[in-house]
Amino acid sequence: MKQITSQTIQKMTTQLALNVTLAVSGLVVASSAQAQTMLVKVLQNSDEIVAQVYQEVPVKSCRFEKIPIYGTQAGGQQASTADVVASAIFGGLLGNQIGGGAGKDAATILGAIAGADIANKKGKSKQVIVGHKQQEVCDVVMQQRSVSQVTGYKTYIEFGGNIWQMTTTIPYTTGEFLSVNVDITPTE
Repeated sequence: MKQITSQTIQKMTTQLALNVTLAVSGLVVASSAQAQTMLVKVLQNSDEIVAQVYQEVPVKSCRFEKIPIYGTQAGGQQASTADVVASAIFGGLLGNQIGGGAGKDAATILGAIAGADIANKKGKSKQVIVGHKQQEVCDVVMQQRSVSQVTGYKTYIEFGGNIWQMTTTIPYTTGEFLSVNVDITPTE
């Protein structure tokens, strides 16, 4: 068996590098297309390829609005007799729906009294706008905005004694090995 020396290894490496260089340069004509997977060394960290893309992004939109402040105003108009009677009848009808027997009569009377009382109180005071205040009101709206987005990576490799730039989908760091397909086809 023949012993392999460092000189033999260097000759084989030189021959392999020469063959790969010729194949990549298109100087070797193959009879049919062949693809081989090879490991190549990454020479430097990958550079990001950045593109401007449009995306829907949430944007906070705020404005100041005039908001009314409500208060109770006393001494309003006295409730009319018709309003008090109508409220008493309505309250009596509601009270009549509750209870049974003697309890039904008591519920009817209490409903009539409550209805008349509510009408009286409503006539004596009322809700009115007593002022305004400025209040910030915010909404979130979707808008199309141009944003920077990484679409790929420029990766530099050494192959066949040459430095090659290729686009990859993930970043690589210096010294990593990358598996590539080498396709040898005839030039015509």
